[in-house]
Amino acid sequence: MVEAVIVFPIVLLTVFVLIYLGLFKLQEMAMLYQVQRVAHQGAHVLANPGYRELGDYTQKAIDFSSDPSDVNAYYKAAHDNLLVLYREIAGYGAWTSQGELQQFMDRVAQSTLILAGGAYSDNTVTIERGLFATQIMAEVTFSFPTPGVMRYFGYPDSLAYKQSATAVAMDPANFVRMVDLAGDALTVVSEKLGIADDIGKIMDGIRKYVF
Repeated sequence: MVEAVIVFPIVLLTVFVLIYLGLFKLQEMAMLYQVQRVAHQGAHVLANPGYRELGDYTQKAIDFSSDPSDVNAYYKAAHDNLLVLYREIAGYGAWTSQGELQQFMDRVAQSTLILAGGAYSDNTVTIERGLFATQIMAEVTFSFPTPGVMRYFGYPDSLAYKQSATAVAMDPANFVRMVDLAGDALTVVSEKLGIADDIGKIMDGIRKYVF
C-alpha cells in the first residue's frame, strides 16, 4: 500500500522529469546546430559570390554533389567584375541579402523543433558589414510551457531559451591580395611624390616598436 501511494508516484515523477530534461537538452543542441549552421553557411555565402552556384544552400543537405560545370560557374561568379573581385573594399553582400538568410534560418528552425508544445518566438539574422570582413550573427529564442509539476515549485508558466552564433565572412586569399595591393600602391605613390625614404623610415620604426 505504501509503495502504491508514495514510491510509485515518486518513481514515475522522476522518470518523467528525466525524460523532459533529456528532451530539453536535445532541443538545446538542435538550436545550437541551427544557429551555427546559419552563421557559418551565411559567412560562406557572403565571402564567396559563387557559393550558390554549387547548389541550393537553403535546403537541408549540407554537402553539395557538384559537377565540374558547377565549379567553373563558381569561379566565374567569384571573378565577375571588379566590385566582386575587390569585394573587401566594395563591401560584401551584393549577391545575397539579409532577408534571404532570414528565410534560411526559418527553414532550418522547422527541422529542429523537438520539444512538444514549444515554438520559436524570435529568429534573427544580423549582418554587420565592415572593411575587409563582414560579421554575421544568428540568434534564436525558443519558448516552451513548463509542466504543471514545475509550476508547483514556483516556475513560471513558460520559459524561454536563447542560442546565438557568430561567424566572420572573410576570404583569406583576397585579404592577402588586398594587403599586397595596398603595399604596392603605397610604394608607387611614395616614389612619385619623392617621399619613399620617409615612408621607409616610418615602416622601419613600426617594425621596431610593434613587431
